[in-house]
Amino acid sequence: MNRLKQLKTTDSLGIIEWVIILATPAIPLLFTFPYRINLFLAWEGAYRLSLGEVPYRDFGTPVGYVFWILPAIFFKILGPSVITLLKVQAFINTISNYLFSRIFRQLKLEVGARVVALSIFVLSYSLFNFWPWYNHFVFVLEMASLLFALKLLSENENKRIVLYCFLSAGFAALAFMTKQDTGGFALLFSGAIILFDSIKRKKPVSVLTFIGAYLFWMILLIAPFLMYDFTYWFNYGQTPHFSRLTFFDLLDEFLGASKWIKFYLVLIIIILFYRLNNNWKTFFKTEIFVPFFIGLFILFQASVIQVTSYTPLDGNIYFHSFIFGVVLLQFDSRIVFHKGWSFFIVICLVGLWWTNVFWVRNIRPKVKSYFQIAEEDVVSKNTYVLDNDTSKMKRSNWVVPKFQTFRGVKIPEETIEGINKILEMPIVQRSKNDLQVLNMSELTQLAYEIPYDTEKGIDHPLWYHQGVAFFDREVQHFCSKVENKNYDLILFQDIPDLNNFYSYEVRGCILKNYELKFKFLAPRIPEESYIEVYTRRKTQ
Repeated sequence: MNRLKQLKTTDSLGIIEWVIILATPAIPLLFTFPYRINLFLAWEGAYRLSLGEVPYRDFGTPVGYVFWILPAIFFKILGPSVITLLKVQAFINTISNYLFSRIFRQLKLEVGARVVALSIFVLSYSLFNFWPWYNHFVFVLEMASLLFALKLLSENENKRIVLYCFLSAGFAALAFMTKQDTGGFALLFSGAIILFDSIKRKKPVSVLTFIGAYLFWMILLIAPFLMYDFTYWFNYGQTPHFSRLTFFDLLDEFLGASKWIKFYLVLIIIILFYRLNNNWKTFFKTEIFVPFFIGLFILFQASVIQVTSYTPLDGNIYFHSFIFGVVLLQFDSRIVFHKGWSFFIVICLVGLWWTNVFWVRNIRPKVKSYFQIAEEDVVSKNTYVLDNDTSKMKRSNWVVPKFQTFRGVKIPEETIEGINKILEMPIVQRSKNDLQVLNMSELTQLAYEIPYDTEKGIDHPLWYHQGVAFFDREVQHFCSKVENKNYDLILFQDIPDLNNFYSYEVRGCILKNYELKFKFLAPRIPEESYIEVYTRRKTQ
């Protein structure tokens, strides 16, 4: 009877697991969100691929092109609205939740503990990554590569061993062609697991197959673009690019911050000593080595990624859920979640742990007025420092516009007025499809709204970020085109809080040769960024 009751509870937990996997990614689709910084890049890359443009031939990018393939497919099916990107990410998050669950199922983590770890993964990572970004997508690909590497460990059939090696290498290669840093970790992560498998079997077949498959995938992904300017655009640390990986930054971030990473490192080491009980010969047993290796590698990766991929600030926060999964795995037989009350309590505690974002963004502003808060003339926790942080500005004047590409997304009313002024300009009304535009702003969606043809060629970057995708060669190229007055319309975005995001050298060339017609507020927080609109100067 107890056994039957336990089976029913296990089935219920399995259903809860699938509900979390499938339902939580859809939650953001129920809300209307404000336009977010850097969405312009996700949108433009997907839009241009959906039009049939070819990376490195029609535009250059310092990262790989894989990130934009899935959004481009969605654009072809659903149309190039920004809200489509939200749907893309809901699909990606469903896949990421599934991969996380399958990884720990492969490690034989009991279903109740697995649901707890999955809940942490969702609340801390996937749920709040509701807009697509390559720093997130590359980790999803890394998880796929890791899952197939783990599947290899319990496989004895040669055909399946080759298949899993091929798939693991394929996703590692796709990860590298999405973002180099995490993509490199994907190769090391899965490669180390497969090397361990080869050593345990005393046969080199799996590691050799993995290496050969990885080379095959990389040739397949890169070779078609070598005839263009791939070696100039793709950043592998060569001039004019630079490597973001410096020893001092890593040391400074690890020793000066990284409290959670260091705490988990101590915890993992303590548990490892507990498991081994001074018998280090048992360390390389699969059930001991693999989980601890995963935990230690994730911590190492998170400590590096926070330096090399510093936007968003919590882009490496996935380490919480992975470490908790590894920790729960060590006490799996002693922590029982088959009793409903114990599972409910743990889930509530997990929710309490990750209330910060939900509280700050959604609850605190609504309930604050019901509590007694000290007035400004009283020195208290809320008033002892003057708050001049413009990033906390209200979005009360952000509304959903009627433009097709911004359907379902909020932007400032001032931005809407500015776009309407552009659309009503005589030069835009006359030229329409023949309009020559240099758009150095976050409003890349104007290519669809006006519309106009984006500039193409091996010497044109996908985006104009100084020092990342825009260098001295590009400054000279675009200044020359500006001086020759090749453009009918120029948009330039001034972002004072960023270090030369859009090139002010090019802006200087624009000011000498073009006339500023008007400027308006850009759709970003802090609200100190303006988009300037220029047309050719009239000859005297």
